[in-house]
Amino acid sequence: MRLMQFVRSKVGRYTRGRLLVLRLWPSMKPHMRYVWAMVAFLTLSLPVALVSPLVIRTIIDDAVVRSSTDGLLFWSCVLFLLATLSALLGLGVGYVTTVFRTRVIHDLRLRLYRKMQSLSLEYYRSHETGQMMSRQTDDVGQLSGILADRLARIVIDAIKACGCAAMLLYVEWRLAVAGVGLALLIIVMQFAFSRKLRDCNRRSRERWTDVSQSIHESITGNFLIKATASERREAVRFASVLHQSIRADVRRDIFGLWTNHSTSLLAGVAPVVVIIGGVYLIVSGGLTIGGLFAFFVLLVQMFNAVSGVAHSNPAIQRGLASLERIFEVLDTEPEIPNGTHGVRPDRLLGAVTFRDLSFGYVADQPVLRNIAFEVPARGRIALVGPSGAGKSSLMHLIPRFFEPQLGSIEVDGRDIRELDLAWYRRQIGLVAQDVFLFSRSIGENISYGRPSASRDEMERAAKAAHVMEFVEELPDGFDTLIGERGIRLSVGQRQRIAIAREILRDPAILILDEATSSLDSNSEALIGEALERLLPGRTSFVIAHRLSTVVRSDLILVIDKGCIVESGRHNELLASGGLYASFVQSQRLLGS
Repeated sequence: MRLMQFVRSKVGRYTRGRLLVLRLWPSMKPHMRYVWAMVAFLTLSLPVALVSPLVIRTIIDDAVVRSSTDGLLFWSCVLFLLATLSALLGLGVGYVTTVFRTRVIHDLRLRLYRKMQSLSLEYYRSHETGQMMSRQTDDVGQLSGILADRLARIVIDAIKACGCAAMLLYVEWRLAVAGVGLALLIIVMQFAFSRKLRDCNRRSRERWTDVSQSIHESITGNFLIKATASERREAVRFASVLHQSIRADVRRDIFGLWTNHSTSLLAGVAPVVVIIGGVYLIVSGGLTIGGLFAFFVLLVQMFNAVSGVAHSNPAIQRGLASLERIFEVLDTEPEIPNGTHGVRPDRLLGAVTFRDLSFGYVADQPVLRNIAFEVPARGRIALVGPSGAGKSSLMHLIPRFFEPQLGSIEVDGRDIRELDLAWYRRQIGLVAQDVFLFSRSIGENISYGRPSASRDEMERAAKAAHVMEFVEELPDGFDTLIGERGIRLSVGQRQRIAIAREILRDPAILILDEATSSLDSNSEALIGEALERLLPGRTSFVIAHRLSTVVRSDLILVIDKGCIVESGRHNELLASGGLYASFVQSQRLLGS
């Protein structure tokens, strides 16, 4: 019973690995011509490898044993030509395998990147950046062990080993039996170690992912680390994470060394058997010196081929472990499908209706409850409430960053789930408190949402957002590189670039999430002026802490603990003496 369970587990693991490789086929199929070229080169090299030992036998037996130089020059030239041909074929194999591997990995990286771009924000909230980066960099890089070129080479090595075994039996069958038996034992041992190797490699990849995440956090959080003088504590923490990674690597490498040296030990026994048995056969007259030399060369070639198959196993298991992690991402279905078959109205007016909407990031833990209100096209809505009340979560539902558990959102009377997602999001502008800018030029960041915009259009948007005031002082102007996340600019300058980006996009719906909270009074006055030119003519949702922004809204929604507790205009809410009035009186909504 235990034997059957062991066999089933081995077969099941083998089948799973084979299925993983088959799933990689779409990335390999367009480039298989390079694999066939490699197979052709390797196939041509087989007879060269098998014939060379026989030529050597002829040279030794004729020139050394019989003391005859007749034909020595001819056979030497043949041997030289065979060696030259083998080198050229090897060069061809190296070239086509390099091109094939590079192109397949390029395609797979692109496929994985596109998949990551299609995943919902919920996926990014639940997965650390270092984990996702490790899939794209480290795991893809480990796949060379299971690509078609490696698999084809294994097949050719196996065929070569069989060919050498046949030649060994032809030269001297008695010695060949022992050598072939040891070769088969090596293959069986490698097959038995496969799953353990894959598990070791998977743990190693997971621990290295932790290291990548730690490095990423130390770089992005460097300001906080220095501000709190936490360099030593972070170094100790990183040392602990690195230690766990090294331990996993050591376990993997030691097990790999043990398996490789076990097979090497078996391979080392073969020459001893050949020498002892060969000497005995030479003395007894059953074998010539040239025959022993040819047998030895063929045996070395056979064990090199077997070792090629055996030593490919660790690379295959590394590749399979990484492939499992890659397909964990590729198999993830986006919470919000990015289909392109939805409706694309000719025009979006921007009338927004929330119908009894409830939402939570975690099941049974609602952040928003029973949200219901209507916003007319080109209306201006202000959202106020204490921190953590759910204002930003509510705004993130409009562009479908997340899906509500209950209820729906309609735009112009149509459920937003019926709309083409990419088209719909292009109709929405968003300026958040935490502005993200790419490590590119100022001009590229302004035109990011509308790359086809002309230079004049970009300059007009920059002037409207008061970006030109500091761009004109820079030596490279719009071509100035701003560093990662715009680190070379002030917070106010980054905010103005983000607003210029939305002015250029000219969306039908605009969301401002504390867009002016990080600005000084002078910058805020400039941005306030720009926003007053931007807001009219489009539906606007404004999360604000400035009273001057709120009072000009058509409707004010007061949100507390995920519910709308008050709604109305400024004077109405102030007169009601509720939560809004207390905000104003306590200056939680600051005056202009």
